[in-house]
Amino acid sequence: MRKMSYVFFIMLVAASLMSGCAKEALPEAEANLPSAPSMTQPLEQALKLSDEELVDNYCAGIDLVLADNLLFAQAKDIPSETLYSFFCYITNSSEENIQEQWYNKTDDKYHVPIADIEAVLDRYFDGYHFDPAQLIPYFAEASPPQHDVYQPQTKEIVIGGLGGFGGERFPKLAAKEQLSDDTLKLTVDYYDDQYTEVFYTKAYTIRFTEEGYQYLSIQKVE
Repeated sequence: MRKMSYVFFIMLVAASLMSGCAKEALPEAEANLPSAPSMTQPLEQALKLSDEELVDNYCAGIDLVLADNLLFAQAKDIPSETLYSFFCYITNSSEENIQEQWYNKTDDKYHVPIADIEAVLDRYFDGYHFDPAQLIPYFAEASPPQHDVYQPQTKEIVIGGLGGFGGERFPKLAAKEQLSDDTLKLTVDYYDDQYTEVFYTKAYTIRFTEEGYQYLSIQKVE
């Protein structure tokens, strides 16, 4: 009888120790659980902007430079020449003056690796297709015509300039709709300079990410 009591005591202590270990391990297991994604934060920051700031940051500039050339339901539908023009605009408008990294003093031209163009486009479009060979007729039809801009051997664009953009648009935000935790739809009216007549309206569907934002679609509204 005494022996059975001793065995029971040993089993009780062992169970107690195992229970204690399990309780101590619980916080560590909880700490290893993946945290909830913070995809809402970039969109929350955008929603703090005024209507005018939203339009200026995400809509007016690309409308001025690309007009109806940048209308698409899916990024795969954007022509390569439009993607290239977008690349020139977005790098030209950067406060970091990033275009200077491609300037070559030897021939007074910009040598832009195709990989660098795609790296920029990756930030703003998902599922696009950029084919630099399609730029050959685009450059040939420029004024003045430019030839041998695309260098397939070195996989780069060699050109005298990456664009100077100017002009003005007269937009006003017509509607703002949050489609999901990371996606916003901006409907923008474009007016005459007196804001008396709407010339056209565009809807911009924009997804906000930790890296910035991407245009999912840009379409005219009838």
